[in-house]
Amino acid sequence: MLHGPKNVPRTDPTVESLVKDPTGPTRAGTTFRFRQHSLGKQRETVTRFTKIDPDQAIEFESRIGPMRPKCSLTFARTGAGTSVTFAGDSMPIGPLKLFSPLLNRKGQQVWYKRLARIKTVLEEPASQR
Repeated sequence: MLHGPKNVPRTDPTVESLVKDPTGPTRAGTTFRFRQHSLGKQRETVTRFTKIDPDQAIEFESRIGPMRPKCSLTFARTGAGTSVTFAGDSMPIGPLKLFSPLLNRKGQQVWYKRLARIKTVLEEPASQR
C-alpha cells in the first residue's frame, strides 16, 4: 500500500492511474489520487495517510464519492508471518448517513478482498514480479 505506484496496478485492475504527492517516501500527509474505472463508470478516490507507524499501524482517510472514510490497518507478528487487521468507518455525508452500518460492512468486505490480493502479490516469487 505504501508503495502504491508499484503495487496498486497489480492488486486492483480497476485503477487506471495513480498520482502520489509529494514524491519520495510515503509518510503522514502523503496523498494518493486514484482514477478507477468500474462498472462502466470512472471515479476518483483521494487517500491521505494520517499516521504511519512502521510494522505496527497505518491510518488514513479518503474521499470516495459521498463517503469520507477513516480507516486503519494494524499489523501483528505471528509465527507464520504477519496478521493484518482492517478497521474503518465509511462516514458518509448527506442522506447516506442512514446507511452507515451497511456501507461499513461493504467496506469491510472490500478490504478483506483487497488484503487477499495484496498478500498474493507480496508472496509471489521474485521471478514473477
